[in-house]
Amino acid sequence: MKNRINHNTKKIPLTLTLFIMGGLLIMSALSSCNKKDAEPVPVIERVYVLDTVARHKDSSVVGAEPLTLLVIHGQNLGGTKNVYFNGYEASFNANYNTETDLIIRLPLETPTDLTVSNKIRLVTSHGETSYDFKVIAKPTIYSYDIINFGTGRDEITFKGKNFEDIISVKAMAARDKPTDPIKDSVMCIVVSKTVDKLVVRVPSTTMSRVTFNFTNSSGTTRLADQFVNADVAILLFTEDFGNISSPDGTGKWEGGTWANPVTINSDQAFGGKKSISIALNAGGWSWFGLQSWWPRYYYSTDYKYFTFAIKGGANDMSLWISSSATKNGGNGSFPDKNKIDVKANVWNYYILPISDMDFLYSDSIIQQFGFRPKGPDKADLIYLDDLMLVK
Repeated sequence: MKNRINHNTKKIPLTLTLFIMGGLLIMSALSSCNKKDAEPVPVIERVYVLDTVARHKDSSVVGAEPLTLLVIHGQNLGGTKNVYFNGYEASFNANYNTETDLIIRLPLETPTDLTVSNKIRLVTSHGETSYDFKVIAKPTIYSYDIINFGTGRDEITFKGKNFEDIISVKAMAARDKPTDPIKDSVMCIVVSKTVDKLVVRVPSTTMSRVTFNFTNSSGTTRLADQFVNADVAILLFTEDFGNISSPDGTGKWEGGTWANPVTINSDQAFGGKKSISIALNAGGWSWFGLQSWWPRYYYSTDYKYFTFAIKGGANDMSLWISSSATKNGGNGSFPDKNKIDVKANVWNYYILPISDMDFLYSDSIIQQFGFRPKGPDKADLIYLDDLMLVK
């Protein structure tokens, strides 16, 4: 008798089927998470400066100045999404991103105040990492309000950035040539400092012209601009007309002109509270300046520079400097080498080497010096201040 096969197989309940499928899905998800978790996290091993001959590829740096082109070297850096310097996001070209290297430029705008983290933070698709790195933030000077310093004058206010941790400000004797040695220096008094403003007082000194070195925790910045010590200059006009002491006797400069008078006023000032002004008639071609018929002024070649400031009028103009010692035409002439350009509506500052001008010579004895326009085409009003001869 043949055995009969029972085809009435018991069916699996639907609820059990759904339970098994759900379990499989959970296991698949856990497996996926484990795989993701198993992806290696990024590691920064070092940072170095990139250059065209790769001189630094085997070196490392712990900090750099803004705009430096850097290579971040490590492991598992592929797929980098974001890089932050002190919390500031830096852009980069993903084409230069490999598993071991990322080329990136340190942004100029990276914050550098005392609250920053001094870290690089690098974020990839599979994790992130950080690395100790200092943005070297030397003092940066954008502007200053005073060029001529001295007794009775205000402190110098510098505007810029990275002043908060200023350590020192040094005034150094200006050099006529870059190769000349620095002959003297003095430490200045820091009156106040913030991140973007620094107020400095220069102590009494015999240095005639100075430059400044600013030092903070990141390093030293040298400002090449020259500042003038009015205390050791020949003052032709500052707050008043200057005094003259010569073999002729003692006296004082006064305003001189071929047309409208030169007047002292307090409407405008480059330094202090007063300046001198002159109204120029259209087409007047008129000379104006300073004069002393007696006593005369005996020039000393110890004084190498003629410095002054002019507040331009409504229009740009050119002026020619001359004196009664000018060889090419005398006072009121137009020597080519003595021409200056004056921008409208702003104070223009000049420090001119006398040896480059047809103006004063070793044996000069003068009674007049000043300025003359060709024109001007339109009537105008200009101001002059801080006229000095400087060593």
